[in-house]
Amino acid sequence: MYNIPPENRLIGSSQATSKNYRQLAQQVQVLHSCHHAQSRLDNPLESQLKLAHGSSITLGQLMTPSWRLPQLIEVFLSCCETNLGIPSLTDDILTLSTGFLCAGAKSVVSTLWSVNDLATALFSIFYYQQRQQGKNRPEALQQAQIQLREFTKLDLNKIFHEVEVREKELIRNRKQYPSDSIEYEQWKHEYNMYAKLNKRIIEIEKSTQQFPFSDPRYWAAFICHGLR
Repeated sequence: MYNIPPENRLIGSSQATSKNYRQLAQQVQVLHSCHHAQSRLDNPLESQLKLAHGSSITLGQLMTPSWRLPQLIEVFLSCCETNLGIPSLTDDILTLSTGFLCAGAKSVVSTLWSVNDLATALFSIFYYQQRQQGKNRPEALQQAQIQLREFTKLDLNKIFHEVEVREKELIRNRKQYPSDSIEYEQWKHEYNMYAKLNKRIIEIEKSTQQFPFSDPRYWAAFICHGLR
């Protein structure tokens, strides 16, 4: 949706290390973080963003002076339990989301419990569509929740069909560009993305039975803290 350049993406075990994550977080204004995370209610400072090769970033690290991210305008933690807390144990402030706020981020969208992969992916799409339309963060969050709550399997199949059609178009266009051209590299990048999407779609269609996402566990999992 935003045509993020490759140098601003950390994909897979070779890139998504804690060192690379920290460097990227210090360079960008908007950070979308999509991977595993775990909240430690028994030891909140050990709550962690889980990255490649067993590396992680803990809440304790985020709250140290070495983690200063004043240029971050928006953080979207598309991971499990990034704002999970129990006031009697954690005062409701010792969560991964507040760790980013303490580091200087202006706002953080985070999760209140473990979240479903497909529902979270769809929610992220809806949220960023609303942001592109000019909605502020709380408004975009609310509209994304409504869209996910009313989402049906028919709606999902339409998205799947669009992905399939685009992949076929790209296959037909393969011979338009010389193999050593910039256009071919751009085509290759887009084709690989849609091919991976279609492969994942086939897996989802085989395994997903829960539609629509009207259960509050899906659409009510996200919360926004910070500036509007």
